[in-house]
Amino acid sequence: MSLFRTGRYAPYGVRSAPVIAPVTVYGTSWCAATQLIRRYLDRAGIPYRYVDLESNPEAAARLRWLTGGYVSHPTVSVAGEILVEPSLGELDWALSRAGLI
Repeated sequence: MSLFRTGRYAPYGVRSAPVIAPVTVYGTSWCAATQLIRRYLDRAGIPYRYVDLESNPEAAARLRWLTGGYVSHPTVSVAGEILVEPSLGELDWALSRAGLI
């Protein structure tokens, strides 16, 4: 079996880029809304990256920049679209627009 067929290498021997989850959830471990969003994504089988704002001050600064000065949680980035404290319906719309559901 060749490496090309296993998907580990792109054509011409160039390594393919790793798959990066297009969804990032910024939140805290004690926030019920953050945990609701995370459970929803887990159940839907949608890969995401979780960033804990309490343990990562650089992420909190980035979040302030993304949201115009606010650190609200949960904040969800779906393929570059920023959702501040989204409802599950708003999250569904964004996931649908990104082609993830």
